[in-house]
Amino acid sequence: MPNLDPWVNQNKNDYEGMTTKTITNKFENHLLSIKTERQKMIHPHSHPTYNERQQKIIELIDWTLEKYKTGTNIQKMNEHAIIDNIIEELDKKREVVINKKQKTLLKDETLKYSEEEDTIDYVLFIIRELTGKLY
Repeated sequence: MPNLDPWVNQNKNDYEGMTTKTITNKFENHLLSIKTERQKMIHPHSHPTYNERQQKIIELIDWTLEKYKTGTNIQKMNEHAIIDNIIEELDKKREVVINKKQKTLLKDETLKYSEEEDTIDYVLFIIRELTGKLY
């Protein structure tokens, strides 16, 4: 016999929507808190390379948030599928950087690509740790 009580059905639907919103807010809030933390780490008296690394991390976090928001708004996909797509794209970026680093002969370029690889690794670690997808 079906449940005819609208209050029970409404609460069930509210609960299902709340868990998705909670996960979404947790992911976004975690990335935003790391972004804020990194912004505070940038100081005018710090070494330029240090500040540049913090800025690159902030840019990658912004890129990740933009991809995440675009994916959720346009495709209405499962949150986990969107995060998996972001991880795949970051992995591809990392592979490109590694290939460029291996092909370069100049020390300055090698250092630049090493720093870029470290930055991508850091953001990937944050995302994987948050979503429980560490290998």
